[in-house]
Amino acid sequence: MSSMPRLLLSFVFVASLAAPGVALAEEPPPVRPMMQVNLPIDLTVIGVGGAAWITTEALKSKIAPASCRWCSPPGFDDSIARAVHWSDIKTAARLSDVGLYGLAPLAAFGFDAAVVYATGGTLAEWGTDALVILQSMVVAADLTQIVKFSVGRARPLLEYGTVAPDERDNRDNNLSFFSGHTSFTFSAAVASGTVATLKGYRAAPFIWATGLTIAAATGYLRMAADKHYFSDVMVGAIVGSAVGFVVPWLHRPTTSKDAGARLSGMMASPLPGGGPLVGFSGIW
Repeated sequence: MSSMPRLLLSFVFVASLAAPGVALAEEPPPVRPMMQVNLPIDLTVIGVGGAAWITTEALKSKIAPASCRWCSPPGFDDSIARAVHWSDIKTAARLSDVGLYGLAPLAAFGFDAAVVYATGGTLAEWGTDALVILQSMVVAADLTQIVKFSVGRARPLLEYGTVAPDERDNRDNNLSFFSGHTSFTFSAAVASGTVATLKGYRAAPFIWATGLTIAAATGYLRMAADKHYFSDVMVGAIVGSAVGFVVPWLHRPTTSKDAGARLSGMMASPLPGGGPLVGFSGIW
């Protein structure tokens, strides 16, 4: 056989083996959107921010204002507070704690985990989602603490005399503005909803609706318990929502074009003069 037919056959052989690789290069498998995290930075923010919140809570009896700096509510706060007040403020307070410590984190982390699992994701993917959501909650909590300790607003229970006599001098009573329960639960709700939207989850509307319902109910219960005025809850909701959107947006998934090199096919064939020819096709 002459060299020309041998060269032609070799070319056909290489082309037939390369065809799957070329097809894969033209239609790559879908890339799962991943939140972009920087572990050293993100873990530092969470660690330092969490430690700051725990420290201020532990030292609240010493560093919170000993007396109110903002003592009397404006008219609209007074009217709303009287309208939503519960006779059993302890039950309202306990239910608000359920929202803060139980339902809000469970919905934020649990629904995201369920969707990641149901759509074929990995534990590592859920971990990046959870890291972003947790960071939103920590940032919101720290911002709340800074404002609370600076403003020194008296809680409604002091204004309306619903505080227990032995709790009247508790410095926590001067930390009404703004509501930490509300900012925390709204940050969890909006962060998980934003992550779901950025990643294109079909369940995103459900995640948004559930999280925001829990957050709104928690804010209402804080007013019902004479812990916060309406303005405390509204500002808490605004701050928590803003943080819950901005933090995930800063970690938003990259496009498939920026996802890095990915192997999509391989071809192999002997060269006309002997020796193997191996080629790779992919998206870079």
